[in-house]
Amino acid sequence: MFRRTMHPLIGIVLFLGAFGIVYTLFEEPGVLFRRILFIGLLIVLLYAFYHFVYQRRMNKERAAYLKAVQQSKKLYVERDRKTLAKASQPKKGTHHRLPKKRSTTHLTVIEGKKGKKKNRASF
Repeated sequence: MFRRTMHPLIGIVLFLGAFGIVYTLFEEPGVLFRRILFIGLLIVLLYAFYHFVYQRRMNKERAAYLKAVQQSKKLYVERDRKTLAKASQPKKGTHHRLPKKRSTTHLTVIEGKKGKKKNRASF
């Protein structure tokens, strides 16, 4: 297996960052404290924005999706109940009717050029 090595430029940046933090800690601890406090406050504000604004918008979309799923399940449950009720009834004779074709309510037909035949040689 190959071991990935760190690029020298990244190592230099990390070293200078650590050196700057240690230098500021010994020379100006108040400034370091304010910077850490500012970064923490910024993180809290970003989290609050995400939680209260963005997350609620996503919850509305998710609620609409869940509502559609629930309606779809109700349709199929009603159909299953009808078939169970028919199956539990005693059969009167051997005469079988052909079941009617039902159109699914959640599918729609897109109108287009139905009369024109395709030229299959062009494909």
